[in-house]
Amino acid sequence: MELYSSAGAIPQRGTGNLVAIGKWDGVHLGHQAIISQLVEEARQAGGQSVVMGFHPHPMAVLRPDAAPAMIQTLDERAESLAAMGVDVHLAIPFNHEFANMSPEEFVCTVLLRDLKARKVIVGFNFTFGRGGLGTAEMLKSLCMPHNLQVEVMAPVREDGESVSSTEVRLYVAAGNMERVAGLLGRPFSLTGVVEHGDQRGRTLGYPTANMRLAPGRQLPAPGVYVCQVTVLSEPSPCGEGERPCTVSPRSGPRFGGMLNLGWRPTFQGKDLRCEAHLLDFQGDLYGRELRVDFLRRLRGEQSFQGTEALVRQLKADEAAAREFLAHHG
Repeated sequence: MELYSSAGAIPQRGTGNLVAIGKWDGVHLGHQAIISQLVEEARQAGGQSVVMGFHPHPMAVLRPDAAPAMIQTLDERAESLAAMGVDVHLAIPFNHEFANMSPEEFVCTVLLRDLKARKVIVGFNFTFGRGGLGTAEMLKSLCMPHNLQVEVMAPVREDGESVSSTEVRLYVAAGNMERVAGLLGRPFSLTGVVEHGDQRGRTLGYPTANMRLAPGRQLPAPGVYVCQVTVLSEPSPCGEGERPCTVSPRSGPRFGGMLNLGWRPTFQGKDLRCEAHLLDFQGDLYGRELRVDFLRRLRGEQSFQGTEALVRQLKADEAAAREFLAHHG
């Protein structure tokens, strides 16, 4: 998959561009329904599937004080889309100039002139244009004179609940990782490079990989989690650098583990840390990039009266993590 930041730079291939538009934060089951439809239709028509989104999130520009924490970074989102078979992800740099574009200008400039779209797919709650005044129905009416077909997808429900990025954030914040996995269709994950920490885990018999996390991420509730850790075999191809670039799903050796996310109150920690202990792993992870899948929250973060009490609890956490992984890992 190719990642672009300019609609006009995307080459025309095959019978033309079929486009899906949204924010795609988390690429949850609702997003996946739209994207799967897009990819299938593009392949049947011999065209190119283009998933159009924004970076940063529009709220981060329009109302920074109310901007939501992000479920995924741009790189993580791009990898999720690549895994679904998308041809092109267009991540438009969102700014005030773009925000002030009228619905009519958006259709004529972005969809017709730059993308030369032959079909557009959006969700039922899609809005666009200045002030978010454009709706899915307005998009249909604006595109109709240009013979540009618009398909509006119905909401997706999971266990009677509408799937949305807002719901995903709420369950992540509560530490309900099983429910999050149900809404995402996969475990919630964080990706980060391992950097030096206090190295205290080694003295306790539980060495940990201290992960550097991207700012602005939606994080699970502090506590201890069962996790699965992938030691990624190669660095992210794009980062925040030049576009276009090619994105492929990354893989690598996987290990079960347990993870502490929190402030380490036993040692009067003052900064939030994400520290993963990989079960049955030997080696040096400094400078390596890890992807951690959160599977279950074992307990909240707590303070212990000395290291002996902490080690006893860590052994109990390890036993619980191994039991869970044996049945679900």
